[in-house]
Amino acid sequence: MRAQGRARPPTIAAGALRTVVLLSFALMAFARAAEPAVTLRVGAAQADITPEPAVLNWVTGKPYGTVTDPIALHALVLDDGTSKAVLIRWDLVDVSESARDEVRRVVSGALAMPAGNIMINASHNHSAPWAPAWRGGYRGNESDTWWAVRYMPSQNEFPPFKRWMEKLLVAAEKAARDAAAAARTATPTIGRVAVYEYVWNRRPRAPAWGLAEVKRPAPIQYNHPDWAPEVLQGGASFGPLDRTLATVSFVGADGKNVASLFHVACHAVSIYPSNPALDSDWPGPASRAIAGALGGEALFLQGCTGDINPWRRGAAAVAEMAAGFAKKAQLAQRYGVKLTTGPLHVGRRTIALPLMPEAKKRIGADTVDAEVQAITCGPLAIVALPGEPMTELALAIREKSPFPQTLVLGYSNGNGVHYVGMPGEKARGGYEAGVAGAGTDECGAILVDTAVAILRDVASTAGIPSAGK
Repeated sequence: MRAQGRARPPTIAAGALRTVVLLSFALMAFARAAEPAVTLRVGAAQADITPEPAVLNWVTGKPYGTVTDPIALHALVLDDGTSKAVLIRWDLVDVSESARDEVRRVVSGALAMPAGNIMINASHNHSAPWAPAWRGGYRGNESDTWWAVRYMPSQNEFPPFKRWMEKLLVAAEKAARDAAAAARTATPTIGRVAVYEYVWNRRPRAPAWGLAEVKRPAPIQYNHPDWAPEVLQGGASFGPLDRTLATVSFVGADGKNVASLFHVACHAVSIYPSNPALDSDWPGPASRAIAGALGGEALFLQGCTGDINPWRRGAAAVAEMAAGFAKKAQLAQRYGVKLTTGPLHVGRRTIALPLMPEAKKRIGADTVDAEVQAITCGPLAIVALPGEPMTELALAIREKSPFPQTLVLGYSNGNGVHYVGMPGEKARGGYEAGVAGAGTDECGAILVDTAVAILRDVASTAGIPSAGK
């Protein structure tokens, strides 16, 4: 006889059922809150910004004398029908704070858009001048001239340099206007490919102890008699490396590329210092090769490359690297994926970065103001850091970003404290952690935390579910 009053075991516990119901409501709420796809219009253009050879070389203090490869400025205009964002990149060493402000002034006026929606990135090309300083000395957030004091103050009054300052602004405005005029409907696609054979971390991790022949940590050394970047010395281990070349192509309705961004972290020092002439270094030939391979304009965006060098130096290495990058970019695009296009969003914050004692004396201030910026469209986020950040900053931001497709740039919108690493990098010594890095050891973490906070704020506005990641 069957026992009376015996209940069947539930298939779903009451608590689990409530969780499923709540999750369903949450997903429906997100579906209502998340922004719909939009029609994105994209245009790109370029302009020549090569200065007269009479302009002084920032390393030697002498005139460049000749031009072996012209340097360029590119503009990319994004328009979602309600908002615009502009990316400008140029083949210069940096982006000074005053250059940022002047370019934003002329471009925002020309396109009738907010100045804060303009991002400026430098390729960190050592075979071209530093960005001009429209404000001399240190004034508020202006750190333009304290780094290049050897020549900048006098250059501003040097007629060839003054003409070049004006040429740079005219070129930025013209390229932005031309890009806006050429804008057409396009869909972004993203692809990634490894380029580890062309890049290496020049700051190997020296051992803190355990070497029988030395009584202190082995110093960081970039070279040895039989130098090869893949060979370490002194018991060191390899430093971090982002081996990725990422391509973001904007494909028109006809299936052809309007423009492509290609992003990689690698110092532009293949031509410098052996050749004192004006040159675009490897980014120039690589941009032309990728444009030829993919179609449309190709804009190089420099990553966080404070500790990353190219594999080899010299013109032959540049030619091989450019051809290799073009083939890699084709491969990345072949296996790339289409992205949804959400409305454009821009986040931007200015923060105070604390200075080392030597820098405080030199500048006459305790901190330097630095800008961190992000432009997002759907799942794609482009983050811009000032100065010369090392690779680990990009890796940390990408890991914490709520946007699955995050590109992190260095050398953007200002000089900040120049070289900057994550906490602990100062103790490793070397050029980058010494006079070249004016900020304290905590500056890298401040930049990372600021970038992540901006991304989460934007993600929350856009209804991204991982905003609290």
